[in-house]
Amino acid sequence: SWTDVWKKYFKPFYAGEHLVVKPTWESFTPKPGDRVIEIDPGMAFGSGTHETTGMCLSLLEKHIHGGERIIDVGTGSGILAIGSALLGAGQVLAIDIDPDAVRVASENVRRNHVEQIVSVQQGNLLDRVSLTCDICVANIISDVIISFASPLFSHIHPGGLFICSGIVAVRGQEVEEALLEAGYEILQRERRGEWIAFLSRRNV
Repeated sequence: SWTDVWKKYFKPFYAGEHLVVKPTWESFTPKPGDRVIEIDPGMAFGSGTHETTGMCLSLLEKHIHGGERIIDVGTGSGILAIGSALLGAGQVLAIDIDPDAVRVASENVRRNHVEQIVSVQQGNLLDRVSLTCDICVANIISDVIISFASPLFSHIHPGGLFICSGIVAVRGQEVEEALLEAGYEILQRERRGEWIAFLSRRNV
């Protein structure tokens, strides 16, 4: 079946210097210092192989130093939330409106033994949650990032970071303008193929 064919070609790989994405059905021998995310995406987005997921994981690896509070908006398979926990985040909220994604993410969180750090919730962050964070990450689509940029501002501590991707290159300027208008400072713009990620900071 197509599912079996896809699994055949999904192999462990490095998503950052020490961050490894490993499908649950594959074996892997980590090097010293490696942090291995065991993932079964099921029907949810987030195997780690997509450029947008890879850019988000790489940025999280560079900017999580230990103890941060993270919010992962549109968590999908939970891969970014799990990666954050393995990188040393103190508390992670993984939220998604899709019940299938919430189920898959919850299973992957348990599989990686980070359920004491990662809380998975179903719903819209802006409707249900009043938490604030040090880093917010959103690997969704351009339209949602544009509409969320301003409301998300209040969920990020002053000086906190907003990592966003899922942005097709032709929409990059539009997303950047929305971030600037909402009060973020653009720290980095990264591109892989036809996709863009932004690292921005909430101004005080």
